[in-house]
Amino acid sequence: MNPLSLLSLIPGLFNTVNNVTNAIANERLKLIQAKTDQEKLDSQERISTLEMRRQILLAKSGQWETRALMFALGVGPAILLSKIYVWDKAFGEWTHGSTDKLDDNLWWVITAQIGFYFLASVFKK
Repeated sequence: MNPLSLLSLIPGLFNTVNNVTNAIANERLKLIQAKTDQEKLDSQERISTLEMRRQILLAKSGQWETRALMFALGVGPAILLSKIYVWDKAFGEWTHGSTDKLDDNLWWVITAQIGFYFLASVFKK
């Protein structure tokens, strides 16, 4: 079996707003062409489901920018603190690692960034 065909089994993986909008348009055509009440009911149900899916995709569309910004702001302090904790403190006996004394202003920036992550997680809930 082709590995890419396995990806198609994951629902919603390749859904874009345009794809869902096209599917809604196609389903509306089927609704117009439906001959029985059951076909019309089924088609209307699929349209409702697709419209909800489109609304969810639209709501999620701005989240990747937020995640990228949070990652970009957090990667610096994470690397610095990891170096201090791991290299200087945990393995310091073997590595003789040392970091220059950090400026008080830099510590305030790191504290603010860590606080931002905690506050962001509180407000997300």
